[in-house]
Formats: sequence, structure tokens, C-alpha cells
Amino acid sequence: MSSTQEPLSLKRAYLLFYNAVSTILWLRILLCVLVLQDPASIYSTLEPWTRGITRSPVFTTFTQVFGRSVQVWAINYAFPAVTAPSPAYGAMLLAWSAADTVRYLYFTVLLSGMTVPAALKWFRYSLFFVLYPIGITSECWLMYHAAVDTTSLIVKGIFWFFLVLYLPGTPMMYKYMVKQRRKTLARGVVNSSS
Repeated sequence: MSSTQEPLSLKRAYLLFYNAVSTILWLRILLCVLVLQDPASIYSTLEPWTRGITRSPVFTTFTQVFGRSVQVWAINYAFPAVTAPSPAYGAMLLAWSAADTVRYLYFTVLLSGMTVPAALKWFRYSLFFVLYPIGITSECWLMYHAAVDTTSLIVKGIFWFFLVLYLPGTPMMYKYMVKQRRKTLARGVVNSSS
């Protein structure tokens, strides 16, 4: 632990606990996705968990949390006949759980006052290049099939509205992460040379 580390405040203790628990929960989901092969098994085992666990700018965080909430409740939970047999559900959970396991582990290490290992920092700010396309494609696939499956014109319209939102939302999230990656990894190079 760094000698300049500030005392553990109530806020930091809460964030440390929250991020450590989130790391463990998302790691469990990631391991289950890797072990379970059958899409229906992935769905029946993990769908209740994903409804239970869902430090960035407010708008970016809101966008991600809102998008995931819609996906988890309005698509995955409400349309199990579409979601359960689809390999897209496992692919989506693989992307979500890998990204969130690394993200929450990164914040746990950071909040604990330890030095974040370079590999962990690199994964935190690089995995999105691969995981975002997997997650976004899977989300869109499941939402599209739910939109086709529903008989409600209102629900169908809402799903199509959200599918259209992916068009500006995807580049926005990518640009944000590229900017964060450039800033954070460049800082690491500067720090290692001093």
C-alpha cells in the first residue's frame, strides 16, 4: 500500500466493497458462460442473475445502464422463447461479463490503494475493441427478434426505436472509450518514465 494513501473513508469503503462484489458476481457469470455450452442452459442459469446486477460521466453511465435494463427486462426476461435458444444471449453475456469483471476488478484495485498492474489497465481500456461489437451485435439481434416476435404494435415500435438509437449510441460509446484509453494509457507511459 502506498504511503501517501488517504485513510479509508466511508465513501471509499463503500465503493471498494461495491466494486469487489461486482467483480465476483460478473466473474461468476463469465465462468458460467464459458462452461455452459447449451444456449438454453445459459439462459435458465444466468437470466435471473443478470436481472440482479446491473465511475464515468453521468450520461455515459445512464446510457449503458438504461440500455442494459431495457435489454435485461424488456427483451431477455419478457421474451424467453426468443432469447433462451439463441447463441446471441451467451455471446452477449460473455461480452458483458468479461468487460465488467475486468472493469470492477480495475476499480477495486484502484480504490484499495494498490498500484494497478499494467496488464489490468491495458485490458480495462482495450477489451472494448472486441467486446463492444460482440455485445452490441448480440443485443441488436435479440431485440430485433423480439420486435419480430411481439404482436403488440406499441412494443414493436418501442423496440424499433431502441434499435435505431444504436446507430448514434454505438459510435458515441466507442469514441468515449477510445478517448479514455488514449488518456489513461498515455498517462501510464508518462508515469513509468518518471
